[in-house]
Amino acid sequence: MTFQLNRTFGSEELKVIEAVLRNWCGEHKVDRMSADGVLAGAVLVSLFQAGNITLPALEQAAKKHKWLSEFR
Repeated sequence: MTFQLNRTFGSEELKVIEAVLRNWCGEHKVDRMSADGVLAGAVLVSLFQAGNITLPALEQAAKKHKWLSEFR
């Protein structure tokens, strides 16, 4: 996986990240604007920058991420 620091996100990229964040927050009953929601968003951006640029790839990466997958 290639890490793409300073990558500019277009509307399609943001839609992928937002969809995964919305699903994650819904599953864990977390407000997206809360500290945990913002942290989850930052993790997803990092996973996206690491090359998980499709919805299925980002969802899979989120499931494998320790903090996101073990959040209670």
